[in-house]
Order: sequence, then structure tokens, then C-alpha cells
Amino acid sequence: MMHARLQQLGSLDNSLTFNHSYGHSDADVLHQSLLEANIATEVCLTALDTLSLFTLAFKNQLLADHGHNPLMKKVFDVYLCFLQKHQSETALKNVFTALRSLIYKFPSTFYEGRADMCAALCYEILKCCNSKLSSIRTEASQLLYFLMRNNFDYTGKKSFVRTHLQVIISVSQLIADVVGIGGTRFQQSLSIINNCANSDRLIKHTSFSSDVKDLTKRIRTVLMATAQMKEHENDPEMLVDLQYSLAKSYASTPELRKTWLDSMARIHVKNGDLSEAAMCYVHVTALVAEYLTRKGMFRQGCTAFRVITPNIDEEASMMEDVGMQDVHFNEDVLMELLEQCADGLWKAERYELIADIYKLIIPIYEKRRDFERLAHLYDTLHRAYSKVTEVMHSGRRLLGTYFRVAFFGQVSLLSVLQTVLSPL
Repeated sequence: MMHARLQQLGSLDNSLTFNHSYGHSDADVLHQSLLEANIATEVCLTALDTLSLFTLAFKNQLLADHGHNPLMKKVFDVYLCFLQKHQSETALKNVFTALRSLIYKFPSTFYEGRADMCAALCYEILKCCNSKLSSIRTEASQLLYFLMRNNFDYTGKKSFVRTHLQVIISVSQLIADVVGIGGTRFQQSLSIINNCANSDRLIKHTSFSSDVKDLTKRIRTVLMATAQMKEHENDPEMLVDLQYSLAKSYASTPELRKTWLDSMARIHVKNGDLSEAAMCYVHVTALVAEYLTRKGMFRQGCTAFRVITPNIDEEASMMEDVGMQDVHFNEDVLMELLEQCADGLWKAERYELIADIYKLIIPIYEKRRDFERLAHLYDTLHRAYSKVTEVMHSGRRLLGTYFRVAFFGQVSLLSVLQTVLSPL
């Protein structure tokens, strides 16, 4: 049956469906658009059926390494593509059903190991929760609830920390990416999720329902903070200050704090404040280093960065909370962040500080005997010190732009006072 459907779709190239020599009357245009819409939906449904058969036939291979393998990544990316590209209402409903089946068959992919696939899925589902179509919002809300409920069952009805954390992170990311994410439509979707939790009798005597309410409450808190940010979107200093306050409120959740610090860095880069962006990178790196130190995976925590900025002690306030249970930082992540940090300091012309970052990187590459990376690091250090020597001799380094405003004379002073003291 599947083979016949594929053959039928393959023969459509030669059919009248894609014949663009049709008339230009409204009826012809409508007929052609309906045909192409139906074909697009049929292609989507056929692809979903094929994926379903594939996951059944290669289930053992897809489960390798708890579902974190190249084959599963390719299959998941195809599923995700259906949410990322515009689909018909009928097609999307079937996509949600197919994703529900995928989550049920391969729970370890989403609830164990790296959180990247769970994070990507939460992000796309939440986008659908803001859809203009009420049916799509309902389906998306129910799928998100299923993801949380399945996570809760997978942990033996203890918690759904993985999904809880990734939903909050995704909302934080969507705020910057999607217009109107905190509007009425999205609020309705949150209400649907709450209603699902309240009406689920199987988890009535567990903490799940209250945990779901706590999650939706946190989402609304983030959205309220975002509304304030929207008011100050043309005031970069105020905007960053609000984001900094939000980052401080997530001291117990490293990934969320990292999300907001990254967002602050992007705003600073956009406004050309490269020194401030570099300091954000330093804080992110120190945060990860502190986490790895507490887990016994790295010998130096945030104190190693105190030579760069005394403000780094903020990262030592990390609390052992539920948010710590589902963080998957490792040495490779730290190395990437350290190099990003060094690159940010170079762009900010803070050449003297690059050596303090490389002191943390070099021992790791020496241990790995990665001589190519070591050669690159020492070459960068050589150029950094050469730059320091240049600016010491020239005495010129513009780390910022400043304007001095001064008023001279009695007339100017009186004019200023009258302006300041004049009634509103």
C-alpha cells in the first residue's frame, strides 16, 4: 500500500496538477491552489507513514546509546522539520499524533543524556501554542502536556525536571524570536495545559498537578518581565538591566542563567558594547566552570576568573536545587566557552586578559596532546602581547566613546536651572 502511494506521488510530476498553463480566472487559480495544497498534505502524510514504518523496523538501532545516535538525530530532524515548515491544519494534527507516538516509543531520547532533542521539541511545540488556529493551539498544548506527563511517568512519578527546565528555557528564547509570544493566544494554551493537569485522574494523588501549575506560573512571570523589556526595547541600558535582574533570579538554575547572560551578550554586541559583551562571556564561562567544579569534573571554579572581574563571585551563589539535576555541561562545553571568551576579549581589545583565559585552556590541551590547538593558542598569545606592547607605546586604545558636556557663563547656568526647575 505504501509503495503504491509513493508511486502515485512520483507520477504527479507529469499530471495536470503541476501544469502551470492553466487559465488565470479566479476559479482556475483557486482550483490549482487546492490541488497543490492537497498534494502537499498527502506528501506530509506519506512521509509520516514512512517514518513510522522506519522506526518500527530499526527500533534497536534507534535506541542505541539511549536514543542519542546519528540515526535517531536524522529521524528526529525530519519530524521537527514538519513543525518548522508551514503545514496544513490536517497535516499538523497528524504530525502531533506522530510525535506523541515517537515520544512514547523512545522516551530515553528525550528524558536521558543530552537535552538537545527535548529542547528543540519544546521550542517548536511552544511556537505552535501561539498559532492563530485554535485547533492547532489545542493540539500543541495537549502534546506539551503529554511530554511532561510522560517525563513524570518515566521518572517513577517523581518529577519532570527535564521538560520543566527545557520549557522555561524555550520560552526565554522565544521571547526574542517570536512576535507576540506572551499574548492572549499563548495564555489560552497555558490554561489548556493547566486544565489537562486538573482533569487527569491518574495523577490526582501526586505532586504533578501542582508542579504543572508552578511551571505555568513561572512562564507567566517570565512573560511579565518580558512585557517590561518591550517597553524599554529602545533603551539598551534599561533592557540589559532588566535581563540582568532576571538572570540573578535564576541563580539556582545554571542553564536558565546562562540563557539570559547569552541574551545580554547579544544585545551588547548589537549595540557595539564589546567590552560588556566580553564580560557576559566571562560570567557564562565562570558559571559552567563552577558547576563542573562542584561535580568534581574541573579543578578550578569561578574563583579562577576573579583576576578578570571581581563581580565573578556572583556565580558562586549557585544553589543545589532541582535545576541542577538536569544540567549537562561537560569539559568540551567549557572549552568552547573559554575560546568564545578569549575571542570576545580580543574583539574588545582587552588583550591583557586573554592570557588569564588561556591559562585554563592550555593544561587541558596539553593533557590531550592536541599540539595543533596549542600552536594556535600560543600564536594568539604572541599576537595579543604584541598588541599590548603597541598600545603601551602609542598610548592609544579607544575602549569606549564618552562625551563631556559643560556649560560656561552665568546665562548658560540660569538657562539650565530654568529648564530643570520648570513645572511639568
